[in-house]
Amino acid sequence: MMSNPTTPTLLLLFILTAFSAITSAAPLEHAVSLFGKPAYPEGFSHFNYVNPNAPKGGTLRQSALGQFDSLNPYVDRGVAAAGADLQYDTLLARSWDEPLTKYGLIAEKIERDPDNNWVAFYVNPKARFNDGKPVTAEDIKFSFDLLREKGSTFYRNFYLDVDQVTVTSPERALFKFKHNKNRELVTNLGQMPIFPKHYWKDRDFSSPGLTIPVTSGPYKVKEMQPGRSITYQRDPNYWAKDLPVCRGRFNFDQLHYIYFLDTGVALQALLVGEYDWLMVSDPKHWQKLFSSKNQALLKKTGLVTETLPNSNPQTVMLTYNTRKSFLKDRRVREALGSALDFDRLNQNYFHDLLRRANSYFSGTDLGAKGLPTPEELKWLEPWRNQLPKPLFTRTYIPPGHNDSNKRAQRAKALELLKEAGWRIRDNQQVNSKGEPLTLTLLLTNPENERYTLGYRKSLKALGIELSIRTVDRAQYIERIRNLDFDMVTNVFRHTPSPGTEQKDHFSSAVADLHGSRNLAGVKNPAVDDIVGRIPTATSREQLLSLLHALDRVLLWEHYSLSLWYQPDWPLVHRAYLKHPQQTAPYALDISTWWFDGSQKKTAK
Repeated sequence: MMSNPTTPTLLLLFILTAFSAITSAAPLEHAVSLFGKPAYPEGFSHFNYVNPNAPKGGTLRQSALGQFDSLNPYVDRGVAAAGADLQYDTLLARSWDEPLTKYGLIAEKIERDPDNNWVAFYVNPKARFNDGKPVTAEDIKFSFDLLREKGSTFYRNFYLDVDQVTVTSPERALFKFKHNKNRELVTNLGQMPIFPKHYWKDRDFSSPGLTIPVTSGPYKVKEMQPGRSITYQRDPNYWAKDLPVCRGRFNFDQLHYIYFLDTGVALQALLVGEYDWLMVSDPKHWQKLFSSKNQALLKKTGLVTETLPNSNPQTVMLTYNTRKSFLKDRRVREALGSALDFDRLNQNYFHDLLRRANSYFSGTDLGAKGLPTPEELKWLEPWRNQLPKPLFTRTYIPPGHNDSNKRAQRAKALELLKEAGWRIRDNQQVNSKGEPLTLTLLLTNPENERYTLGYRKSLKALGIELSIRTVDRAQYIERIRNLDFDMVTNVFRHTPSPGTEQKDHFSSAVADLHGSRNLAGVKNPAVDDIVGRIPTATSREQLLSLLHALDRVLLWEHYSLSLWYQPDWPLVHRAYLKHPQQTAPYALDISTWWFDGSQKKTAK
C-alpha cells in the first residue's frame, strides 16, 4: 500500500510542476512577428531587398557631423562615434520590408509562452565574440542586467515589464514577464545588443571612452582620429556572415567616417571627392546640386543623384519644453506656432521640395486624419473633459499653414496670448509680473539659422523676443540630455510599428529624467493611458486606432509644431556604389550596397 505524500513532498511537486509549466517545450521558432506570420519561412536564404551575390570589398567613405568621444552608443554620456552600433550583434535581426518582424541572429531559436508570460532565447552555437570566445546565455543575462542598470534612460524603461532573467542552460536564457499584456516585449528584447561578460564585468560600462571593446558584430574599429574620423574594418571571420539575415549585407571591407562641422561644408567636401555617399537632408543643398557648376563637379567626380522611397514616419518638429514656465500654457504654444509661415519658408528656402507635416507620423497610415473614428473615440472619450474641445469637432490643421489671411492669423495669436495672461507693453508681451516673453531656440547646425530668421521676425511682431543659439554637437547633446532648452527642432524616430518606445517619447514617468526622450515634458493622463495601451494592441487595426488617438492629443495640446517631412530619401553618391533594384521600404539600409570595382576603374 502506497503511503500518502508528506506536505514537503507535495510542496516540492508543486514547485517542480510550476517550473515545468514555465519551461515546458513550446514550438521553437525562427522568427517573431508582432501581428500575423513572418513573411520569410524557416530556412529562407536571404531578405528580398538584398543582392545575395553582392561582391565584397572596397571602402565606403561617409560624412558625420560634430565630433565624438565614445565608442559606446548605449549610454547617456559622451557622444558615440558614427557607426558604433555596427560593432554589436543583437539577439534578433529586423527585416526592413515588414512593419515589425525579427529573425534569428545571436538567438538561433525563440521559444514563447502561448499566453505571453515568458520567452526563451536559444543561442546560436556558432555565435562568437571577435576574440574567439563563444556567446552564451550568461552573456544574454549579463547584457540585460547591464543595460537596465547602467544603460541609457531609454533601455532602463524599455524593459520595465521584464520580471527576471534566468539562465536555464549554457545556450538558453529565460525571460519571465511581470504580466502578459505587453505583446511586443518579445520583439523588444530581440533588439537587445549582446555584450561579452568576460570583457565588461570588471569595466565601467557607463563611462564613455575610446578603448576598442570586444564585440560580436560585422565590423570592428580599425583606427580613429578622435573627433575627426573613424574607420571600421569588416571582420573576415564574422561568425554570422552566412546567416540568412546577413547574406548580401555588410559588403564593404571598410567603413570610413569623416567629421564636418556643418552640412554645407560636408556637401562641398563630397563634391571635391573627399567621401562617397550622402543622404541630403537639406532641400536647399539638394537644389544646389542641379546648378550648372555643380553638375560639372558631379560629372567630374563620378557622382550621381537619385531618390529612394521613404515609408518611415520622420516628421521634423519644433518642440516646446513645457517644463519652462513661459511654455506651460497650451495657448502660448499655439500662438508660437501661428507665427510660422511654412509656405513662405518652403518657397524661399526649400524650393517647395518639402511637404508640410500635419502629424507626428506624417506620410504614413500611422497619422490621424479627419475627425476621430469610433475606434479612436474609445480611447479618447474617457478624457474628453480634460482634452481640447476642437480635438473632437475639427480636423487638425497645423498653425501657420495655407492661411492667406495673415492679419487674421496674427489677431488670433494675439488673442491666445491675451487669454493666457499676457499683455503688450512697450511693444513687448509681458505677464502679470512684468516679465517679458523671451525664448531661446537651440540649434546645432549653423545653416539652420537662415530659416529661423523669418520666424523670429514674425514673433517680434507679436511682441515675443526669440534668441537663436547655435552650439557644437557635443554641447547640444548634453543640453538635450539635461533638458536645458526652451525650443528645439527634432525628429521623433518612429518605426513603421510604434510601440513601447512611445512611453519614452511622451509619458509622465520619464518626463523629468536625465536623458529622457520626452523632450516636451509631456505630463498628460490621456497620453499616459494611450501609450500604456499601445504595446497591448492585439491587431494592426487596434494599434492604428491607438496611434491616431495619441497623434490627436499631442497635436491639439501643441507640445510640438509639426513642420515638414520628405517622402523620399535624396541621395548623391559615386556611380560605382550600387544597391539592389528592390530596396527596403522602411529603412535606408546602406549595408545592402556594394562596391563595383570595374566601374570605378572607368570613372573619371
